[in-house]
Amino acid sequence: MPTTPFVFTDQGHASPASKAQPATQNARRDAIVLTVLIAAVMLLIWNGSTFFSEIKIAGQQFSREIQIASTALTLNVALILFGWRRYVDLQHEAELRADGERRAAIMASTDASTGLNNRKGFADRGQELRERAALGGQHLVIISLQINRFKAINDRHGYEAGDELLKLVASAMQQAAGEGAIVARMSGDEFAVAMTFAEEDVTDAEWVADALLRAVTRPFTLGERMMQVGAFAGLASAEPSDAGIPDLLRRADIAMDRAKSGRVARPVWFDAGMERALLIQDEIEQGIRFGLDHGQFVPYFEPQVDLETGKLIGFEVLARWDHPLSGIVEPDRFIPVAEEIGLIDILSEQVIRQALAQSADWDPSIKISVNISPLQLADSWLAQRIVRMLTETGFPAERLVVEITESSLFADIDLARTIVTSLKNQGIRLALDDFGTGFSSLSHLRSLPFDLIKVDRAFVTNIQSNKESTAIVRAVTTLAGALSVPVLVEGIENEATHAVVLELGCQIGQGWYFGKPMPAERALQLVNQTQRERASAHQMSPRPSSRAASN
Repeated sequence: MPTTPFVFTDQGHASPASKAQPATQNARRDAIVLTVLIAAVMLLIWNGSTFFSEIKIAGQQFSREIQIASTALTLNVALILFGWRRYVDLQHEAELRADGERRAAIMASTDASTGLNNRKGFADRGQELRERAALGGQHLVIISLQINRFKAINDRHGYEAGDELLKLVASAMQQAAGEGAIVARMSGDEFAVAMTFAEEDVTDAEWVADALLRAVTRPFTLGERMMQVGAFAGLASAEPSDAGIPDLLRRADIAMDRAKSGRVARPVWFDAGMERALLIQDEIEQGIRFGLDHGQFVPYFEPQVDLETGKLIGFEVLARWDHPLSGIVEPDRFIPVAEEIGLIDILSEQVIRQALAQSADWDPSIKISVNISPLQLADSWLAQRIVRMLTETGFPAERLVVEITESSLFADIDLARTIVTSLKNQGIRLALDDFGTGFSSLSHLRSLPFDLIKVDRAFVTNIQSNKESTAIVRAVTTLAGALSVPVLVEGIENEATHAVVLELGCQIGQGWYFGKPMPAERALQLVNQTQRERASAHQMSPRPSSRAASN
């Protein structure tokens, strides 16, 4: 069955050969050239066969020359036609190659989904814009914009719906940016806009960025569905001679990340402090990775005491970074970074394992409390890992107290209940940490087997002068008393605070008033001192006489 040949049109789509006039013309030229060549060859053969007979006839010498001349002329015509045909072919090939190169250049600099510039196109056109701005003495401004939770759109509605939404967002951005602006899609959910402003009008870029945010966050209609997303934007500005496109784009991205981390719904300008903070964070991140490999994270122990008697009853384990150059680094400098880069669970387990191994042989009455991060609580194998650490270190399960923050507990209440129950079945005690920061937990307290409630230090710092803090601590203590659960108060820094929380009915206290966090060696000294004091008090207590005993 014969098939219809196809060629590619200028638009890159296939069309039948009947519509391709250049192919028909080429076939006709080929037929003409072939006919002339055949005729030239036949004349050459005929002339050759008659050459020797004609050379004997002097009268026919002139006729032979004419025949040779005609043959040569025919061959020349054939060669000219052949050369012309080859020239046309080469010209056509050159046009096709140039067209292909143009198409490749467009495809290399254009985003296939939205038709906007891609990263390469933004860099190329941005450089041209920078050069024009330099000639005109203008400032170059780049706006970096990221759609919030775009992945959720793909997961919920499918990638086709996500692509359609991107097209609508791209069109809205082009309209909001206006003529002369370079709009690009840099990656899946990130966009960038470059434009120029006169020096006195640079602040107007914030109005453009705000218009972009409004444009992309308005509701979009896709078929019968209504979709709406959030977005964050960052701006960076510089004279063309101060920074190139890559540097300016990086600064705008840093500002956008600051807006995203701070959940700021308005455009944020870049400043040098952001870049310095980012460099510091990068140093901390690299230091954390190195420190985990070389055992630089160590446990410190903060005393917990009975508020009524003042006796030591336990310690809370806190992570410290024993940095070779900076010394002991406080957790507020590295814990947020460790959480952000996904290493908090490894760091936490490393510190907990050391603490359990170091305190396994301490006084059996001393409890050791360890903190569990929200990321760790999302792991269904958490209970098994804690039990394995107890087995490896020989630490008694009944001496361990696992502290779980209130906010992380109710992120997934069913999983939390499973983990809590598994830990309780092993004899491990449980404490609800930072209680009071959210009261969504009240309806679940009776269903979860907590052994201790810890009141957040935010309610204790100014408890002497703040009536609301006092009321909250009193309410928590009353609630815990009804549930027969003791209350531990954090952040006790002085005698006055100690007196207030004791009066409110709190049983256990923790804070610098009783001692700052300390390494294991000093904590052991405090434990031994407590044992000696107990032994001395026991010896000094009056003993019943033998007669009274016999009676």
